[in-house]
Amino acid sequence: MGSKSKMNLMKSYKIIKKDVEQKLKKQQKENALDIISKSILK
Repeated sequence: MGSKSKMNLMKSYKIIKKDVEQKLKKQQKENALDIISKSILK
């Protein structure tokens, strides 16, 4: 029983980790665009 719940925890952890990584990538892209647009404006 213990090992089964551990497997589920690992699955949910991996899913959450993927979500966070995708959000971070999106943020980095947005930040890069912001920096580019700001440098053009200057």
